Amino acid sequence: MANQENRVSSFQLNVYAFYGVFQNWGFWVPFLYGQQYMTNYLGIPIAITASILSVAKIIDFCVSLVAGGIVQSANLKKGKFLPWMRTLRFVIATGAILQMMPAAWVSTWPVVLKGAMVAVGYCMMHCSMNFMATCQFGVMPLIAGSNMDDRIKMTTRQTQVNSASSIILSFGCVPLITLVGTLVGSEAMGYTIVTACATLFLIVGVELLTKAVGPLDKPRDPSLPAPPKVKVKDMITAIFTNDQMVIYMLYQVVNQTGTYIVQGMTMYYWQVVMNQWGLYAIGTGLTTCLGFVFAMFIPAIGKKLGKKKSIIANTCVLLIAKVIMATMGLKSIWWMVAATGLQSAGMYLTMAFGVNYYLDIGEYGYYKTGKDFRTLSMSMQNIPMKVAMALGGAIGGYVLAFIGFDGWNGQYMAGTLDRSLEAFEAFRKTFITIYAVVPAIFAVVAVAIFMFGYKITDEDAKFYAQENAKRKAAEL
Repeated sequence: MANQENRVSSFQLNVYAFYGVFQNWGFWVPFLYGQQYMTNYLGIPIAITASILSVAKIIDFCVSLVAGGIVQSANLKKGKFLPWMRTLRFVIATGAILQMMPAAWVSTWPVVLKGAMVAVGYCMMHCSMNFMATCQFGVMPLIAGSNMDDRIKMTTRQTQVNSASSIILSFGCVPLITLVGTLVGSEAMGYTIVTACATLFLIVGVELLTKAVGPLDKPRDPSLPAPPKVKVKDMITAIFTNDQMVIYMLYQVVNQTGTYIVQGMTMYYWQVVMNQWGLYAIGTGLTTCLGFVFAMFIPAIGKKLGKKKSIIANTCVLLIAKVIMATMGLKSIWWMVAATGLQSAGMYLTMAFGVNYYLDIGEYGYYKTGKDFRTLSMSMQNIPMKVAMALGGAIGGYVLAFIGFDGWNGQYMAGTLDRSLEAFEAFRKTFITIYAVVPAIFAVVAVAIFMFGYKITDEDAKFYAQENAKRKAAEL
C-alpha cells in the first residue's frame, strides 16, 4: 500500500473518476431498461420476469460472496487487480448484449427460452461486476494509500463526474435509442444497437485505468510468502467478527431493499401511469441536472457532517421527497421530477464517501483483531446491493402482478388503454402509494439500525488507518 504521504496526481484522480463513468455507460441500458425490455418487447409477463431475474440475482449474490476472496487469494503474474478487469470487460459486454437481444430474432422462442437467455446475460454481466467492483475499489488505496483526505477526494471527484455524465445519459439515452430504432425500423433493435456500442466505453475505460494505475498494481513479490487462500468462511468471518460490518451491512440491505422494490416501477410510472414517455428523457435529464448542481457542493456539506450524520440527514431528505411523490406524483410529472431531484440532494451527502465506509470498517477490523480483511471489506459493498436486488426485485415484480399491471400494460402497448376508467384510476393511486411509501418505511427502519449500532467516528477511522499502515510496514 502506498505511503500515507503520497498524494494523488491529477491524472490519476481524473482517470479513476472517468473510469467509473465509462463503466456505467457500458451497462447502463440493460441495467436500467432490462426489465422493461423483457415485458414490453420480449413479451414476458411481469411475474415470470420477476422470477427469472430473482434466480439470476441469487446466482449473482452467491458469486458476490466469493469474488473478494478470489481476488485477494489470486497470485496473478501481471498485477493484483488490473488483469481481472482487462479480461472481464469482454464478458460484461457480451452479457449486456444478450439481455437486449433483438426481439424479432427471438420472437418465436418459448418464454422460458427467452428468459433463460436474459438470465445468462444478466449473470455474465453482474457476476463479472462483482470482481470488477472489488478491483476498482482495490485500486483506490493503491493510489491514495492510507491518506483519508485523498480517498475522499477520489470518491468525491468520481461522484461529480458521474453526476455530469448522468445528464448526458438521461437526456440522450432514450432519444438515441428511439432514433436508432427509427433508422433501422425497429425500436427493440434500437436498444440492442445502443447497448452494443455503449460496451465499447467500458473496454476503453479499462485501458485508460491501466495507463494511470498500471505501475502501482504490482504482482506479489515472489520472495514473500504466498497470500493465504480465502474461502467463503473467511468472508463470513470478516463480516460476523466485525460488529460494525454487521450493523452497516444490515442498514444497507434494509435501505436498498426498499429502493429496489420500486426501482423497476419507474419506467412504468412514465409510460402506463402518466402516459408521458415522450417527456421521460426531459424529466430525468432535469433531475440529473439538479444532481450535477448538488454534486458540486453537497459532498462538502457531507464531509463537514461526517459519515454518520450524513446518513441521518440523507434519510430525512428522502422522507420529505417521498411525501411529495405520494401526494403530488399523480398530479404532474414535474412534481415527481422535483421530488426525485430533492432525493438526489440527500444522496450526495453520503455518495462522496462511497466505499470509504467499508474501508473504515476494514481498518477497524484489522486494528482490533490483527486479521487483514481490508480487501474483503471493500468487496462487501456489493453484497447488500445483491441481497436487496434479489429481494426487492422479486417483491416489486410480484406486487405489480398482484395489482393487475400486466392487463393495463398490455392495453398501453396495444394503444387501447382507456384512462377514464375508475378501475384504472384506482390502479394509479395504488401504484403511487407503493412507489412512495414502501421505500420510506424501509429507510426509517434502516436508519434506526444505523443510529443505534454504528460507532466508528471519522477520527477513529483516520487513527485506525494510520496505525494499520505502520503495522503493515513493520510486517514487510
